[in-house]
Amino acid sequence: MSALNVIAFALDCPDPHRLAGFYGRLLGWEIDEPESDADWVELAHPEGGVRLAFQRDPHYRPSTWPSPEVPQMAHVDVRVDDLDTGHERALAAGATQLPQPPDQADATFRVYADPDGHPFCLCA
Repeated sequence: MSALNVIAFALDCPDPHRLAGFYGRLLGWEIDEPESDADWVELAHPEGGVRLAFQRDPHYRPSTWPSPEVPQMAHVDVRVDDLDTGHERALAAGATQLPQPPDQADATFRVYADPDGHPFCLCA
């Protein structure tokens, strides 16, 4: 049986270049211009890992998490060395902090939304 490899994790959004710019600032990754166009943008992992991709969806509706009205379908977890430093970097990149789940008194992660409303977590 041949090996299967994940090559990208794609997020639907109204403006792929704008959202790729946010994640590029957050992660320090660059847009792979030859693999990108107006409707599909890829961020290349500098160490050659799985890419983040952003595809235009004119009917995209942001998650209303923690309300279940429009549930999150998936989210990105980002490992950080220090939650406070990661917090400042996320906010500077354009993230919005979301309510912390009440069962997370130990604060091993923090929940945010990107500019299009996709929840993501910074994890210690």
